[in-house]
Amino acid sequence: MSNPKISVIVPIYNVEKYLDACLSSIQKQTFKDFEVLLINDGTPDNSMEIAQKYADADKRFTIFNKTNGGLSDARNFGLKKAKGEYIAFIDSDDRIRPKFLENLYRAITRFDADVAVCNFCLYYVNKNKIKRSGSFLQHNRLYDPISGMKELLNDRNMRFYVWNKLWRASLFTDNNIEMTKMFYEDIVICSQLFCHAKRIVTINYCGYIYTRAFSKYIEVSMSKTRINDYINTIPLVREYLSERNIYKKVKKPFNRHILHVFFSVPLLCMQANKSLDKNVFVNSISGMKRVVKCCKLPVDQLKKLIRTDSVN
Repeated sequence: MSNPKISVIVPIYNVEKYLDACLSSIQKQTFKDFEVLLINDGTPDNSMEIAQKYADADKRFTIFNKTNGGLSDARNFGLKKAKGEYIAFIDSDDRIRPKFLENLYRAITRFDADVAVCNFCLYYVNKNKIKRSGSFLQHNRLYDPISGMKELLNDRNMRFYVWNKLWRASLFTDNNIEMTKMFYEDIVICSQLFCHAKRIVTINYCGYIYTRAFSKYIEVSMSKTRINDYINTIPLVREYLSERNIYKKVKKPFNRHILHVFFSVPLLCMQANKSLDKNVFVNSISGMKRVVKCCKLPVDQLKKLIRTDSVN
């Protein structure tokens, strides 16, 4: 398919339980002018049999095969293959409502925005229930780069997710931005992209259904790497904001992100207890100290800090 309006990027790895529902929800979109890039990230299960069924039946669906490199690597692969003017990221264990693309496209084009954002719902696997998230976006609310960044860093309504948004593709290509290969990469990439977005629009439409394993906030596979990557979002985002000369303008909401990370470290350490070499208390204190260091160090020293692990 040549020159579609929207490119939908779907990384695939070990999701045979959810993939059919995901791809079916994309196929049923009321907006029709899109391509779907199915990125086989070396999945070992039967997911590709499901993906092939859609590729055979609908010319808008195309399969791309690559060796396993993780979620960020698969998204980056998809970005290089995308032909659309706008980009949507759909995780392969999630679903979208029928007017997800239509409503986001209408908003982003009507207001000549670089990003359109919608509300989302949570699907709890353990209870088999869908519940609206606590995020409530105003309808057709416009933000400039600074006000949009402040709202994003507050992480209450805008939220650090790439998947409940429609992005102008040139945000990536014109600014040489790609996904950072780490856990919690959405925090970093959203912050970078918002720095370059001249206009952001929100709509009060719950269009994305995000799958979570539990109704309580518990990560399925917490590890020391995930914890360290979460801490690393602080220096990575701070460094980028500083390079763009907007850090001082958004410092207050950025400090809220720091506090959120700081107080989350003990909980995450408890969830990762079996994978840690030291006890939970030691790692919690170590991690929280590193969060403080991320705030105090001069910007030119942050890169060294990023490579240093504090949780063992």
